[in-house]
Amino acid sequence: MNIINQPQTVQELLQWAALFLGKEGQMEGELLLSKVSGYSRAKLWAYPEVELSESDRKFFTELVKLRHAGEPLQYLLGTQSFMGLDFLVNKNVLIPRSDTEVLVEETISLARKLQWPLRILDLCTGSGAIAISLAKYLLEAEVTAVDISREALQTAQANAELHNVDQRVKILQGDLFHPIGCDTFHIITSNPPYITTAEMVKLPDDVKKEPSLALWGGEDGLDFYRRIIKESRQYLKAPGWLLVEIGWLQGERVKELFEKNGFTECQIIKDWAGHDRVVTGRSSVL
Repeated sequence: MNIINQPQTVQELLQWAALFLGKEGQMEGELLLSKVSGYSRAKLWAYPEVELSESDRKFFTELVKLRHAGEPLQYLLGTQSFMGLDFLVNKNVLIPRSDTEVLVEETISLARKLQWPLRILDLCTGSGAIAISLAKYLLEAEVTAVDISREALQTAQANAELHNVDQRVKILQGDLFHPIGCDTFHIITSNPPYITTAEMVKLPDDVKKEPSLALWGGEDGLDFYRRIIKESRQYLKAPGWLLVEIGWLQGERVKELFEKNGFTECQIIKDWAGHDRVVTGRSSVL
């Protein structure tokens, strides 16, 4: 469609997006037009008759068409809110979900009961949302963030700088514990890949656009838990704590892995929907 034949005012563009995108079109159109124009959503509503430049209209229609084709909204916006903070996101990182806030909140609650100064390790850090949130809300904690993806860590570094915690968040590339050396930690956290092989093919189209490296957890979804739980004890101080996010049907199986590897005080923490979401356990002397 030629850009001349397309809507030109804020109101016309939003109406077109709502029709084109369907169910969530009104809200998503507002968010995308806000990104393109630099106007807040409130200002878009206050000045519906404003005409945007041809370049802005073209950019907006391109974004709407990408969203219609299944591109995640957060990738198009370039940001995602998590723990009250805005994080940069792109195709190289998993989009932070509100469910993962349960892991962060549980870690913060636990950390405040432990001896300081506190050292925390976050594995499979991706965008750095967990590690950076912990550094932001635990002001004296030293956090190490690890991921195997160099591209993901570039995003994590940018987020650490954005939130002014880059001096307290050490970012390392490698496979789980490999880059850690002899360091030990009071707390280890992780939101590892946990989607099963069967579930991968059934994921919504927009989720399939996220990096499979951050999603697939092996045939039964437990591959990373087996490694993290088994290996973590040598990197935990005594006592130390391990907290992992889980798929909502994995609670009992992951808790059993904790117990088989010598963890005590193991718990399954539910999310706000009442689903199993986090497993925690305490490690004592090896």
